[in-house]
Amino acid sequence: MKEFIINDDNLRDEDIEMKVVRVKALILNSMGNILLAFNNNTYQFPGGHTNDDEEIDDCIKREIKEEVGIDVEVGEPFLSIETYDSDYFGTGKKVLNTIYYYRVFTDLEPDFSKTKYDELEAKTDFNLFYVDFSHLEEFIVSKIDSNEIDPKIAREMLHVVKEYNKMFGGE
Repeated sequence: MKEFIINDDNLRDEDIEMKVVRVKALILNSMGNILLAFNNNTYQFPGGHTNDDEEIDDCIKREIKEEVGIDVEVGEPFLSIETYDSDYFGTGKKVLNTIYYYRVFTDLEPDFSKTKYDELEAKTDFNLFYVDFSHLEEFIVSKIDSNEIDPKIAREMLHVVKEYNKMFGGE
């Protein structure tokens, strides 16, 4: 697994007030499409936070079930990004956020009868849709230009796509 650290705020480990562990899935189908989520006024890869003592592999399966409504098998994460943030999503907290990225291949369609959105997801009209993977970077950049994506999330997504393409040749 490839690992990256982003520390634009030049924080030290002793500055960190809280650690967050999250998982994200690049869900790809045989048509060359990737499933994206739109929630809380931003685009992102499906995923979420680990529960107390939850293993990341169990978390990604749970998150995909909750957000997409399907059961999938997962391999190992292919990438992790640790981000030191002095104002984690406007909370004022100094947070070390670690996100593990998985790739999932499935032709199963989202099953909204089996989704289980949390309060924020339900309140902010969680949506799923497919984008042609070969045009994903262009799509993300267009959403930056139209202010339809959080800039930090966009930066992270572009980095993930670039690394994915380096590692797997865009397959």
